[in-house]
Amino acid sequence: MTEPAHLPLTEIARRVDVLPGVRPRRIVPLLLPMWAVEVTATVRESQSYDVLDRYLSRAVAEGGLTRTAELAEFLGVEPPLVARAVRHLAGIGHLVRDGDKLSLTALGRRSVADGRRYQLSTGRRMVLRFDGFRGEPVPYPTVIHSVWLPEPSLTLDGTVFRAVGGRPLPEDAVDRLLARRDAGDFTGPVEPVTATTTRTYPIHLPVYHVECDGDDVVFGKALDGPDPYLAGFIPFLGGNHET
Repeated sequence: MTEPAHLPLTEIARRVDVLPGVRPRRIVPLLLPMWAVEVTATVRESQSYDVLDRYLSRAVAEGGLTRTAELAEFLGVEPPLVARAVRHLAGIGHLVRDGDKLSLTALGRRSVADGRRYQLSTGRRMVLRFDGFRGEPVPYPTVIHSVWLPEPSLTLDGTVFRAVGGRPLPEDAVDRLLARRDAGDFTGPVEPVTATTTRTYPIHLPVYHVECDGDDVVFGKALDGPDPYLAGFIPFLGGNHET
């Protein structure tokens, strides 16, 4: 059985009626056009720092300390412990050695800046999602809390949803996502840093567009109330409704 898009239409109507200042005229069930992109990626996984790893990395980044002996003295621990931590951080790509001097890699600097120990892993298969209007990535909460449908028209929970027309996905959509500093807001805790696309295909997001005597609102499954993210698509919905 297909999971309902959100709530029965009668429940959506009840929730709309109690919204302050909202005067609804009609509720239109729609399928928004979206794109799913399957990729094979090198990903950056986020973990909590071990205490020694964190302070050692900060000592290199912020204190300018570059040698094992001076790091051990600064941190107040035995040199063998520092040497072991250095080997570990070098092994996960955070530190590099030039003679007896240490320096942070870009991954190590990013980890220090964010306060999270990042590690890279290759060969991860992922599905990225983009909207079918602007080709922008879909926020991760919407990705994980929504129902994604392969069919362009469907009846769910007794309600007929009509498909809205979209646009082709820009060829650089994945590259633009990976270049964003906030890419994790769209990909979740496992963040791709490089990706090879293996398949791109259309999918659909069921929503309820509530036309009002003022600003329209849109309901989806990710939130119990009006969804500000989905409301951003209202300008693309004109002319897609039957009267």
